[in-house]
Amino acid sequence: MNCRFNVLRVAVRNLSFMPTSDERNKREMKHLSDQELMRLVQAGDFSPASEIYDRYSSRIYNFAYRFLRNSEAAEDATQEVFVKMLKHANQFHGDAKLSTWLFSITANWCRDYLRKADNKAKEAEDVLITLPAPSELGPDRKLEQREDEKRIQKALTALTPEQREAILLSRYQGLSYAEIAQISGCSEGAVKTRVFRAMETLKKALAGEARGGDRCLNAI
Repeated sequence: MNCRFNVLRVAVRNLSFMPTSDERNKREMKHLSDQELMRLVQAGDFSPASEIYDRYSSRIYNFAYRFLRNSEAAEDATQEVFVKMLKHANQFHGDAKLSTWLFSITANWCRDYLRKADNKAKEAEDVLITLPAPSELGPDRKLEQREDEKRIQKALTALTPEQREAILLSRYQGLSYAEIAQISGCSEGAVKTRVFRAMETLKKALAGEARGGDRCLNAI
């Protein structure tokens, strides 16, 4: 990720050191649940911001990047999610998962981005951002993994935005159909249909790959 994303990380961490009535150090924060961290934020204590950022920024960025295939837009989306998290903290209800709420904000931002005519016409980027590969992988396997990710990313562009959102949230982020339905504003049945159709499209797209097609499907 480039320097713009690093600036966001620094900004969030600086915010976490604002004076509060109940200071906790970073080590203590790591032992708190998402709901406990958000209760502190809702009470006006911004010290958990850094811990929440560490837990979710990479997942949010990768979801937005795969959805939009635009690294700059994904950075903007990530920034907006954490700004809204702090600004509208009281909209989060403790009986829900924080991940569902954050991905809902992210998905809304991405949908709004795609609705803008200028953004629909953007050419897809060649830049690829992935989560770090396990350190035990050798150079050849890391290269193979990167090539597979490129194939998958290309195949994802064949999906509708609704299908892409559903497949990314279910296969990459591990959210349940019920959680995705809440984020997408549709029924669980509709989510299942979107995931099924997305997988069928991806199978056709990756079947044409001379090398690694089956391996890519297993990675989704």
